[in-house]
Amino acid sequence: MEKNKWQDMSTLEQRKLLNSACRDLSEQLRWHGSHLSTDDFRHLLSGTILGWRLMPAIDKGEGKAAGFIMLGGSSLDLSKKQCMDAIELAFTLGDHPEGQGLNCPPVRWGEVVTGARWIADAA
Repeated sequence: MEKNKWQDMSTLEQRKLLNSACRDLSEQLRWHGSHLSTDDFRHLLSGTILGWRLMPAIDKGEGKAAGFIMLGGSSLDLSKKQCMDAIELAFTLGDHPEGQGLNCPPVRWGEVVTGARWIADAA
């Protein structure tokens, strides 16, 4: 596997790049008909990398729990390698949304993502 320049970034720089990629995804993709926020996409990617756990929701005093919730992990818990994987997953999702069954054009990446990817392509 060819190493990209952005993979040499510090974890903090990677998180900033991941956040920018998630913002671009949020502004341009609908996830199976639903709009996801930047935070939602970050949680989706982090949970995909770190793994999900299905848990009963909390009973809010109505006599039963309101279904189930998915717990994943925070992007703050990602190691450098996991953060690289999440960024790569974000790029793949944005470049090829049809691969996830999304009927939309590829993402037009913003300046931060384009700059990071351009550096990688130029190396």
